[in-house]
Amino acid sequence: MKQGKRSKQIVVLLTFMLVFVLFGNAQSSLIYYHTKDQFNTSNYNPAFLTGMQKFTFSIFPLAGMSVGYNNQEVIMDVMTRSLNGDQTNEDFNDIFNSLVAQELFFLNYETNLLQLGYNSEVGSFNFRVKENVLLATDFKGELSDFLMVPTFRTLAIGRPQLFAAEALHYREYSLAFARELVKNKLTVGLRAKLYLGKSVLFSEVSGVMRPTDNTYSLQVEGPMKLSIPANPTFQDGVIKDLNLAKDFDIVNYITNTANFGSGVDLGLTYKITPEIELSASVTDLGRINWKKNINTLMFNDEFLVPEENIEIELNDKGEPVLTKMIDKPISDSINFSLIIDETPFSTPLPSTFFAGVKYQLNPKLNVGIVERYIHVKGLSHNSILLTANYQANKKLTIITGYSIIGNSYSNIPLALLYKWNGGQTFFGTDNLLSFIFPTSSEFSGITFGTCFYLFRGKVKYEEPIDYRPFFKPKKVKSRTRKGLIFNNG
Repeated sequence: MKQGKRSKQIVVLLTFMLVFVLFGNAQSSLIYYHTKDQFNTSNYNPAFLTGMQKFTFSIFPLAGMSVGYNNQEVIMDVMTRSLNGDQTNEDFNDIFNSLVAQELFFLNYETNLLQLGYNSEVGSFNFRVKENVLLATDFKGELSDFLMVPTFRTLAIGRPQLFAAEALHYREYSLAFARELVKNKLTVGLRAKLYLGKSVLFSEVSGVMRPTDNTYSLQVEGPMKLSIPANPTFQDGVIKDLNLAKDFDIVNYITNTANFGSGVDLGLTYKITPEIELSASVTDLGRINWKKNINTLMFNDEFLVPEENIEIELNDKGEPVLTKMIDKPISDSINFSLIIDETPFSTPLPSTFFAGVKYQLNPKLNVGIVERYIHVKGLSHNSILLTANYQANKKLTIITGYSIIGNSYSNIPLALLYKWNGGQTFFGTDNLLSFIFPTSSEFSGITFGTCFYLFRGKVKYEEPIDYRPFFKPKKVKSRTRKGLIFNNG
């Protein structure tokens, strides 16, 4: 097997091994941002905790969510084959080419394992255990197309490209606190986090095609930082192969505590008027220090392209360009020799910034807008959501709107929140159009979960009413021995 093809398999396998999770909870879902009494909204802003019930409890898998994407079916199929050891060159070519065709590919999964909340006069507290998986890639560019797409024929000389990619799997233990500092005006929140890293792929690799003697070479520099349970194979001091360890055990992998990190979420809400509320927050300001299973790939080298595979031509502007002379990826004809670096390293968490405005039109209807910015080196992107929350009755809330998620512009979210005396259940989709027109939708997602209220006292006669200084409720009395209640009027 040629080393170029083998190296491509390595990169794809390492990346998508990290995407595996039984139940996903996607941060990309913004639909409940302006629904403060929905129990997971503190994911966006810890200050939202003050809108929770007195005692809340949620446990895996009831608080889970499954998420789909336009590439989800291919990814999960290849990932399953990889885990079973049944992958082929064609599988990896298909998935790698699908990534090259995407200008930005982003998936973010969260699985709540345990969540406990308590609201008191002192403030609101929340303890949470969560599993997190992130995948982000941006391989789209002239150089990657020229190297990997058979039908892409020409390439301008000397134009560098960053091969940005990050795959991250970690567990999070966190404790949050929120308090209203100015009554009916200002609320602040903080969540302290402890991270336990499981595996990571963080690419800072860039490449450029330059002339070398009688041919051209792909000059590559920068590390691809890796912490994975894998065994490299060396030849003359250079890595030739990299496979998952034969003694790989999923239980040991999940319970790994060697890679330690910490971070924080900060948030606030401010009411300009009783109807208008502003909110802002930043989540995952932190880093993880990686010390176990270090297999960083160093790409500081140049790789010759066989002279017979390319030739120089002039484009319409008279500029020299490379023309591909074969009907298969150029990368298959390049021998990649990669050096392993086992030095421990640290990586930042993808920080997320939220800013929102909500306007209460009447007691049953509010509208709002929220912007989210996810910061990942070379992979940052924005999302914007317009929402309308309608409270149909005391138990049911309906949310819909319009959203732009990354580079996906045709998204119509729809969600429901159902509350009863003992808890709440939510169900929704980030893009209803993906179920109506699945072939023409870039983004698709489904979210669902359940939370329970603990230690709630029973209401014997009637629920307490809001404070009304000029209204006095009628007294009630029994006129029969059967206990029937009549209004005194």
